Amino acid sequence: MLLKRTRHQNKKMAEKRQTAVTTRIVWFLVALFLLVTIISQLVIHYYNPVTTEPAELYMFEDYVQATGVFIRNEKEVQYNGNGIINYVCSDGEKLAKNSAAAKIYSSRNDLELQLRIDELNQQIAVLKDAEKLVGSDNSQLEAFSNQIYENHSKILQNIIEENYTSAAEMKNEYLNLQSKKKIVSGAADNYTSKIKELEGQIASLSAQISSSPYDLILQETGYFVSSVDGYESVLTYDVIDKLTKTKIEEIIKNPVIDHDASSIGKIISDYKWKMVCVIPANRSMNIYKGAELDVRIGNNTSVIKGKAEEIKDLDPENKLLVIGFDVFKQELIINRTAQIRILFDEYSGIRIPSSAIHFDDQGRMGVFIKLGVNVFFRYIDVVRTENDYTLVKDTTGKDGYLSLYDSVITEGTDLRDGKIILQ
Repeated sequence: MLLKRTRHQNKKMAEKRQTAVTTRIVWFLVALFLLVTIISQLVIHYYNPVTTEPAELYMFEDYVQATGVFIRNEKEVQYNGNGIINYVCSDGEKLAKNSAAAKIYSSRNDLELQLRIDELNQQIAVLKDAEKLVGSDNSQLEAFSNQIYENHSKILQNIIEENYTSAAEMKNEYLNLQSKKKIVSGAADNYTSKIKELEGQIASLSAQISSSPYDLILQETGYFVSSVDGYESVLTYDVIDKLTKTKIEEIIKNPVIDHDASSIGKIISDYKWKMVCVIPANRSMNIYKGAELDVRIGNNTSVIKGKAEEIKDLDPENKLLVIGFDVFKQELIINRTAQIRILFDEYSGIRIPSSAIHFDDQGRMGVFIKLGVNVFFRYIDVVRTENDYTLVKDTTGKDGYLSLYDSVITEGTDLRDGKIILQ
């Protein structure tokens, strides 16, 4: 009997232990389920991957683009073709009647000798200018040192950029500053001996020139250009009405044609000029005869004013536009053709993807931005929408509005003001 009772007790104890283990397992599973549920809800609530794009300043232009052909009042300048030409004026420089546009040398050796003489004369002028500071105190020494450093840096930069012409032009300025610094610092009393040495070199070089050059004299007043393209007597104001789309395209394709080899350059007699171009008919709505136009030509960032003197149909898809200008630009006198933009309007502001725009409960337009882990709604004032992007006013610093460089959310779900995103 005792043995049977002991077995029964052991069995009951084993069952209790089994129940306790089962209960602990159940509670562990319940706790694990609750923990997983809570974590998943937190992740769902707070973790929401988004894509952002910085709000950047943007300039938008509404324009029509074309290739224009320059038409000017031009006349070729001739010479007999003998000798070597050395121009004594820059392109676009206005010269009076009977002025010299160039000097004609009998040989290239004579020209090279003269160029060397001119260089030595410039050095003499630099040294004589520096001698004006003889007797000055050294209060300017630091200023000269700074200028020398800046000048040297610019020369090196020009060399790095392979702008050797500009580097060479700065050489005499650098020599002038160095010479003045030596005078002021007391390292040199004067440059008398150096000047005499240079004058001796000039005398020696001058004796080697076989004959004196002669001046090429202009017979009329105007802006001189040292090149010709063959269109000077072809493209005149009188032929504008006869220009066709095919002819304009031919000029654009061949902006230089055969011309007289004896032409040394040309004279542009007037500061006024015209440009002819072909524009799409469907982009000409804002252009009419007499309209004032804002035009950007070539790589020039400045805008110049022109007047639509003529606009007429060429075919159902194209129009001929003649623009008159009364402002002289030296950088626009060399080429016969150039890319142009006729600007209708310019806008500036912050550019954002149109897909990033949302509306609040009151129907006010704005975007969501991400700041740290927080999402905020920021209002916007739309300026213009173009394709997939919208230009809005730069409201930087205005409370509740989009600011420059805000991280605009372009992709994301369940966005709302004040939401936390763990990303």
